[in-house]
Amino acid sequence: MAIVDDLRVRRVLQAVEAISGDRDKAVAWLQEPLVTFGGKTALELVAEGRTDDLLGYLASFESGYVG
Repeated sequence: MAIVDDLRVRRVLQAVEAISGDRDKAVAWLQEPLVTFGGKTALELVAEGRTDDLLGYLASFESGYVG
């Protein structure tokens, strides 16, 4: 099963892709450690049920509140 088959991961991927404008970069980002979340990756956060936290972070980033 590809990682984008999971609806939660797909939602995050779409949000990252909207920010970056590049699907390949968005897919790579899913596996990068995020300092804001203690070094956990987006995929780890989704697996922990923290998709909404991650989407909120991305919305803040897109709005200029983070970064």
